[in-house]
Amino acid sequence: MSQESIKPGDDYFQDHLIVTHPDGNEEKISLPADDGEILKVGRELDNDVVLVDPRASRYHAEVRRTGNVVQIKDLESANGVEVNGEKIQPNTWVILAPRQQAKLAETQLSWQKSKSSQSTVVMKVQRRDQAKASDVPPRAHHPQPAQQAAERSTPMLPLVLGVGVVIALLVLLAALFLVFRGGSDSGTETAGQPVTSETAGQTPSSRDQGSLNQQSTSVDPTPSAIPSGPQLAIPLVELSKLQVSPIIFGASPNTTEAYIFINVRVRNAGNIPFIFSISNFSLKDRKSGQTFVEAGANTSENYLKQLGAIDRFENLGLTPGGSVPGSLVFQLEIDTYDLELEFQAPDVAPVVVGLGTVNMRRELDLAAGTPLAAIDGVSPATPAPTLEPTPTATLPAAIPAPRVVPRSALKGTIAYAAFDGNTYNLYLGDVASRESRYFRQAASQPAFSPDGSRIAFHSWDNASRGLVTMDVTGANPRLVANFIEDQLPTWTGDGSDIIFLTRRTGDRKSNLRQVDSNTENDEGVILGEGEYPSVGANGKMVFKGWGTTAFGLRISNPDMSDVEIVTNAENDTAPSLSPDGSKIAFMSRREGSNWDIYTANTDGSNLRRLTQDNAQDGLPAWSPDGNAIAFVSDRGGVWAVWVMTPDGKGISQLFTMEGAADGFVGNDNYASRGWAEERISWTSQKLVE
Repeated sequence: MSQESIKPGDDYFQDHLIVTHPDGNEEKISLPADDGEILKVGRELDNDVVLVDPRASRYHAEVRRTGNVVQIKDLESANGVEVNGEKIQPNTWVILAPRQQAKLAETQLSWQKSKSSQSTVVMKVQRRDQAKASDVPPRAHHPQPAQQAAERSTPMLPLVLGVGVVIALLVLLAALFLVFRGGSDSGTETAGQPVTSETAGQTPSSRDQGSLNQQSTSVDPTPSAIPSGPQLAIPLVELSKLQVSPIIFGASPNTTEAYIFINVRVRNAGNIPFIFSISNFSLKDRKSGQTFVEAGANTSENYLKQLGAIDRFENLGLTPGGSVPGSLVFQLEIDTYDLELEFQAPDVAPVVVGLGTVNMRRELDLAAGTPLAAIDGVSPATPAPTLEPTPTATLPAAIPAPRVVPRSALKGTIAYAAFDGNTYNLYLGDVASRESRYFRQAASQPAFSPDGSRIAFHSWDNASRGLVTMDVTGANPRLVANFIEDQLPTWTGDGSDIIFLTRRTGDRKSNLRQVDSNTENDEGVILGEGEYPSVGANGKMVFKGWGTTAFGLRISNPDMSDVEIVTNAENDTAPSLSPDGSKIAFMSRREGSNWDIYTANTDGSNLRRLTQDNAQDGLPAWSPDGNAIAFVSDRGGVWAVWVMTPDGKGISQLFTMEGAADGFVGNDNYASRGWAEERISWTSQKLVE
């Protein structure tokens, strides 16, 4: 063993927990020095040891020190804890011996004792005649007389000469190799320029370059070739929204401070990953030089949801070509500022985006409905009189018959969820009679199977949290995915599998995962990065892009091969494919703060806005025959399910909902994000008598 010296500040006396992640990376965590102090282990970010393991539970285990012993306890995790190859009982402290392996799902833990306590540590040996009892340093050991030195060095001379000859030959061979190699290289690279490698499965830039054929469909990451040239992470920050909003306490707004909300999208234009965190952002006033830190960390998650700030990631590894949205919150005194937004991630150059002059008082007055003329002190212009047109004799215009939803389309059953203030409950509505009935408590995001015989949904029930499939009669339930972050199930075309959105991994990336519809707790496979999947009757899948699939709507095969761009608007979501596979209906806020329904051809052409009401309209679902679109709206002051023709005509109400469409269950921002991650489903089967 090599000698090691003790230096001030070294962790020579510190015990460690060695964490071996599923990808093989190791992490060394200092164990608490105090008796009884506990380390929490799991996927949630508030754990002391955060696991990047999709099979680990949110709160998987605890580790503590008791005297000279380290113990581990399983917190009733889904996949348990094994020590020395044997599964331990939940909620029971078990001794973890030094270097003994504890297995948590696919993650390994071991206790590494401090170097000071290891009996095999090599200490520096002193000659007996140099040892002193005082603090005075020992005298240096002088060499023997010259004759003894010569006797020791003479046998070494041939060896030294031989080593010198070998080194000279090696240097000569290396020089020749470099000369011949340099002459054979046909291309050169400009010094200092980053080289980015484009890999299949990254952001599609056009319909000809949108394939994800090479993307791995397994949980294990596929090793990629190391790109040539400089290894650089290059963050690009795009501003999508800036809004000034009052801070409300009780019934009155704060008169001295207000919020500035900023929505951004951050891309990685480099060739190596970097760590993205919301806390890496700050605001700076160029006039005063004052800097403002991001305030969301000091705001409750529920309040952030109500404010619409939901895309808040910490320590997210952003891969080359990927992008991620971010919701920023800053709290400033109400004043006029010349602002710039700075993003400073670890080990990358800072990015500064100029926001210009922001007059917070003016923005608040405009938001409150104060006329612009009153704010700016400008009198409204007097309109010029217009002359009456000379009447011209014309034939009476033919009055077209009003467009209505054809009666043939108003058949079958629509499943929808209503929020009661605490959780969502699931209802089934008969389209023909416009009568509805209660179906399931603590459930939402319904999706009928292609033949209408089964239904999948997200269960909020603590006894069966995750995704459930069952017969429409309520029989044969299966908990096919058991993470609260598993969302928005959709059936494959043959009804055998379920594809869904999940944020279950420790890095909180949005992935699409596929599992068997009849197997409980099926691990399944990860298809790729994305959100809100929906498979149509023709077997094609539409989804909302995320990360490596950029943003906007995408269409692909169910395995996420042949990805093609449909739209590129940040707020386009909740896509639904028409039965003939030619059109996509979706909801968006692309033209303001209102949610509305749009349609487009699957190639992105013929984009149309169908709803024009000031209300919130969303969650479109096609009728089984493709002649109608159902949607959810609060027009008229109450949430209800409505229906219209595919061109937005003949709008009429079907069912008044038993609660709101918009709501948040619990405090997990990665599981509950309001109505923009809900859905309704329409089947031709009559399920309400």
